[in-house]
Amino acid sequence: MRTRCSNLTSPACIEHGTGDLASFPGPPCPWFHAVLVACSVVTMACERPSDDGLPSGVPFMERDSAGVLVAITSGARARAPIGWVVDSVPEYQIGEVSGEEPYLFSAVQGTGQFSDGRVVVLDRASCELRFFGADGVFVERTGGRGEGPGEFGRSCYLLPPTGDDSLRANDGARVSFFDERGRFSDRLLVSWPGQRVTHVHGVAGERVLVERRAFNTASVAGMPDEPSTSDFALVELGSERVFWTGFFQGQDDFAVVVPGSSMRGLFDVPFDIRPGVALGSDGFYLTLGEDQGPEILEYDAFGRLRRVIRLAEPAVAPSSEDLDRFIRFRIESSGVSVENRESTFDRRRPMYEQMPLPEIIPVFSRLLIDEVGWLWAELYRFDGHHPMRWLVFGPNGEGLGSVDMPTELDVRQIGPDFVLGVWEDEHEVQYVRRHALTGRLVS
Repeated sequence: MRTRCSNLTSPACIEHGTGDLASFPGPPCPWFHAVLVACSVVTMACERPSDDGLPSGVPFMERDSAGVLVAITSGARARAPIGWVVDSVPEYQIGEVSGEEPYLFSAVQGTGQFSDGRVVVLDRASCELRFFGADGVFVERTGGRGEGPGEFGRSCYLLPPTGDDSLRANDGARVSFFDERGRFSDRLLVSWPGQRVTHVHGVAGERVLVERRAFNTASVAGMPDEPSTSDFALVELGSERVFWTGFFQGQDDFAVVVPGSSMRGLFDVPFDIRPGVALGSDGFYLTLGEDQGPEILEYDAFGRLRRVIRLAEPAVAPSSEDLDRFIRFRIESSGVSVENRESTFDRRRPMYEQMPLPEIIPVFSRLLIDEVGWLWAELYRFDGHHPMRWLVFGPNGEGLGSVDMPTELDVRQIGPDFVLGVWEDEHEVQYVRRHALTGRLVS
């Protein structure tokens, strides 16, 4: 059995950088079985959503024994279609197989749509910010590789927007700021004392959500001697102030020695994923993946736990059939030809049987905050026949329903009436696509 944190709000899993900003919740609640087994709670008087499908006596909103708000929605209700439709045919596309250089993308490291309909794309090959009109025609570019103002070094990532048209992009622990026309204004270094920042997840005001990933592998074969880790911090730009820290297990690989050689191959452990985070204008969300069940933690802008968002539904353990689907999905997505897939499956199945599996299949794989401030959570998928489905949560943590996304669209931004993402064709050529989102009424 793999060692995991016992509960999302356990002090063993989460550590706050500033003790006066938040207090730890009490002992973790035991997981519910078929529906929900609750700790002793103090029911909070609040508006209860209609037809929530919860068992009798279980409120939508409650406080646990430590006073933490818990928003509970039945899994069936949260997974039911919400009635919003994302058109399968894009209404806007940028990218070409061949042609003019501004339209050729190798690996899109970020994209976003401005309020006037223009789109910006940051591609890894050039590290340029390329701007396209509302009609998809290339307009201008800025940035690029180098050490000058507004330029990037070895890496470049466009960070998610947080409520305005200004741009933020990072090169390692350096964050650069641009206006909506790509004009550079400032560059600041993100500092997390005693830790090396490997990923920047977002900037909101003077706060930055960062991560340090430590990837460990086995010395010979099998599981790592020490588990990989994903450590997070909410820090202040331009200073060494830390508001919150969280230390979690990351995603591990299983090492296999290639017969007849000293070479090793690394394979993902089935159903093992990294924690997912999303930063908004007034706080952030966190989910820890496998072995934690359907829970999302909501924090405020100072790293104080604001609410636990939970689905009331059974936890699902991976079965032998699930493992088969996982292996086939990985084989198909890795580009193995149809005629070789069965023989590849037969070779890999015994290897996967050696791997320790998590006790629970992950529920959520990725989090995103839309332009309205609502939380979207992508459901974990390990079967290519399953749709790319996201759950939508309202401002009070209520699960409102699900929305299916176009096949293989890597969603980067969700607006009031559109979804923007990156799509890859069979030749691994990337395109930026915008799809219409209909049925949503936003005041």
